[in-house]
Amino acid sequence: MIAAASADTYQEKPPRFELRVALAYFAIFMSSGLHLPYFPLWLEYRSLTPTQIAIVLSMPLFVRVIAAPLVSMLADRSNDRAHILSIATALAAIVAAFYFVPFGFIGILIVSLMLAPPWTSQVPLADTIALSGVRRYGADFARMRVWGSISFLLTSFVGGIFIQNVGEHIIPWALMGTLIAACVMSFVVPRIGKPRRLSPLSDVDIADAGRALRRPAFVTFLIATGITQASHAYGYSFSAIYWKSIGIEETMIGTLWSISVVAEVIMFTCFRRLFGRLHPAKVLMIGSTVAMFRWAVFPLIAPGGLGVTGFLVVQSLHAFSFALSFLGMQKMIALTIPEERGGTAQGLSTFFIGTALAIVTMASGPLYSATGIYGFYVMVVLAACGLTLANVSLKLEQREA
Repeated sequence: MIAAASADTYQEKPPRFELRVALAYFAIFMSSGLHLPYFPLWLEYRSLTPTQIAIVLSMPLFVRVIAAPLVSMLADRSNDRAHILSIATALAAIVAAFYFVPFGFIGILIVSLMLAPPWTSQVPLADTIALSGVRRYGADFARMRVWGSISFLLTSFVGGIFIQNVGEHIIPWALMGTLIAACVMSFVVPRIGKPRRLSPLSDVDIADAGRALRRPAFVTFLIATGITQASHAYGYSFSAIYWKSIGIEETMIGTLWSISVVAEVIMFTCFRRLFGRLHPAKVLMIGSTVAMFRWAVFPLIAPGGLGVTGFLVVQSLHAFSFALSFLGMQKMIALTIPEERGGTAQGLSTFFIGTALAIVTMASGPLYSATGIYGFYVMVVLAACGLTLANVSLKLEQREA
């Protein structure tokens, strides 16, 4: 999926490197498998309004865009990025315990803001460690990262059954359990030492590494990816609430989330064979185009009488609207950014995606109150902007070449 070093430059791989990183991904994504589908239901259970729900979901994303790049740069300078990952997972579990305090809106918001830095830094850190394995040992990124998607799938499905039988009040307890699991599993992650420095004999020096992060084609690609990913914000925030409002139970809501991740897993598995030779910008253009179609048809499903079957079909398009654009970003980083700036590149990716997600999530509350499900048409416009900028990035890349 992603370019690695030539075979003669591979180092000796730590025992079971892919398995250990895959296990870490699995544990880290368990919390997302609970939070993304069901945390809005808990907020509604706590009597928050749609605007307050949007604030609680969006404000931590603004913190994330500041914290994640800083944590990634710290990891680039650390003795081992895995140590930073362990610290982040431990802090996240400690902070999440404060959800058990019976706070109102302000208290829940403060806890969510405190949780954002250690929690949202975990995936970029894991991605950086995995990409180091790609460069150093010829590891397959997609085969490791896919276990995060599988974890999300299983957790969202089982979580829906669990919550339907126990009630929304159990969500903070389940979230806490998944964060503790991530902390435990972080100590299984291979310790591979400091990020590898560029050789003095390399054709790419330190200044070149910095310039790679500032290339117009790369920056434009980051913005395009961020906008395409942000088009998912409306669904992330209010799809579960909407589905419940039209009579779909939590178990089926879990299934709807799960089918999107099944499709994502398939894309991770097949990406190299189907899209591995495409330029990253072309990969993103496909993802943005499918996102436009996905959000255009979403509001038509229930009025059209297509029911759960229609939602299952549309949710399967997550393989393209999310997974394909994500993999395009990872491919762009691996192909154009030297390893010693890999953490910084991941942090920048998190910054652009997080900023766009935060802004759109913040706007989603008033938009949902005003338009309901038809707010998805605004997401169509965002995906179209992502498509346009991906095309601009491709042209800039061809001009630079």
